[in-house]
Formats: sequence, structure tokens, C-alpha cells
Amino acid sequence: MSIVLVTARPEALAGFTEGLAKESGQDIGVAPNGTTALEWVSAKSPALVVIDEGLPDHKPLDLVREIMMVSAMTLTAVITSMSEEEFHEEAEGYGVLMPLPPSPGAEDGVELAKRMSGI
Repeated sequence: MSIVLVTARPEALAGFTEGLAKESGQDIGVAPNGTTALEWVSAKSPALVVIDEGLPDHKPLDLVREIMMVSAMTLTAVITSMSEEEFHEEAEGYGVLMPLPPSPGAEDGVELAKRMSGI
């Protein structure tokens, strides 16, 4: 698996996941919580981790920091309800590839894959 989606609501993100998988050509594994995601990052060094808000055990930006400590080369994106300005203020220096809307669709998955391939 080259991409990890960390979410407690995989069904609600199915369109996003399909768009991301199709455009990137990568397999996507779904981790139900931050602890599982960190284990996968440590063991498999995925290219990208997409972090949803509302996880049972981590705040999204806290998880980004932990991922950076485990695998500095792993890219991250965050699904957030923060405004773009607020997100950039909070996430400055974390190297987050992009914020995603609270209910991302297939087009958001395609855009994320394009940004990922541009790196």
C-alpha cells in the first residue's frame, strides 16, 4: 500500500478514495485510527497519508507531527473543517501537501493525486 487513509468513516469517503486511487494508480489502505496509521507508516513507509478529522485517538495535526518523526519522507494531507487561512496558520512548517474539505469528493482525490505526482 502506497497511500493510507486514516478515517473512522471510510464509506462516506468512498468517492474521494476512488478518485485518488484511480488518478494515482496506488493502492489505498484504510486505517481506523492514528495508532494503526503510525504502525503502518513505521512498517511500510507509504508515500502519502490522508488524515481525517474526528479520529478516536488523535487530532489531525498531532498525527501529522508524529508521522513526520517516524517517516519524514511520507507526504500528508488533512481533511479539515478549518478555513484555508486558519489551516495554513495551524499547519505552518508541517509540510502538509494540502487541506481537503470535510466531505471530499472524487474531484478532490484527483487533485490530491496530481499534487502528489508533482513532487
